[in-house]
Amino acid sequence: MGKFFKTWSGECSAWECDGLGHLNMRHYMTKVQQARQMFFISTGLPLAFREKSLTTVKVKSFYIRYIDEARPDDPLYIESGCLEISKKAAKICHIMYHLDGRVASTIVENVEHINLSTETAAIWPKGFFQSAERYNIIQPLEAELRNIKHETESWNPHESELIKISAKQIGAGVFQLHEAGTDGKITPQALMGRATETLAHMLDGYPEFRDPLYKNGENSGALLEAQIFIHKAQVAGDAYRFYSGLIEGDKYTRKIVHHIVNSVTGDCIFSMIGAGCLFNLKSRKLIKANERQVAVLQNNILDGLRI
Repeated sequence: MGKFFKTWSGECSAWECDGLGHLNMRHYMTKVQQARQMFFISTGLPLAFREKSLTTVKVKSFYIRYIDEARPDDPLYIESGCLEISKKAAKICHIMYHLDGRVASTIVENVEHINLSTETAAIWPKGFFQSAERYNIIQPLEAELRNIKHETESWNPHESELIKISAKQIGAGVFQLHEAGTDGKITPQALMGRATETLAHMLDGYPEFRDPLYKNGENSGALLEAQIFIHKAQVAGDAYRFYSGLIEGDKYTRKIVHHIVNSVTGDCIFSMIGAGCLFNLKSRKLIKANERQVAVLQNNILDGLRI
């Protein structure tokens, strides 16, 4: 059995943080992008992430756990290893650490080796298996989902199906050039960013946000973990609509599902289920919902919605 190796090192910058005062979920994935690239550059694909490359590595799905929040100026590093390799795909595990060794977050990604001219999965290059074997690892417990049931496939609904079950459209926009990678496609972190910048409209999942006494500078909500599926690649200039709904809620967590669809075709681009909680900004701890809050959550559950 191999071992993890360091694939990224840097810090949490203030401009990467959100209103909760910690690293925004978009920027966890910005740092993981570099870790992913370093892993594959180090295992036999040195040109895979250059502009005009013939092949690259693309994320098809991933899940992430937030364990010990990263805050401004915190030094961080990522170690990566390989959980599985098949003929054209792999499962990679990334662990983000604080400088003192505390685990900040864990990310497990399912990726494919892609031929960019055909946009189809391609066989890994010669020597990749032998090189990657040095980093074959067993998945740590911290990298397993805790509050979300692991799914291997997504519902992948058309917009018409979301409208039929009365999912709420809470966001819309157009992807921009700076959100694309070297292959010209919108990156996973940009898609995650659309979720984080739209979630404040999801009042069915966080009805407490309607109450000014709750949001008095001390309380908010936080994401504990998420599972994501990326269905169709998008490019700058593609427009989207964002649909969400609550599927579960108790005193500890509330589970919210998001589907982003292309506004022209109605095809699903991105699906996500997130387990979130109420969060106190002073104690930096989870808050349990009371019976009244749980009752409101239960009344807001959207039947028929799934990841």
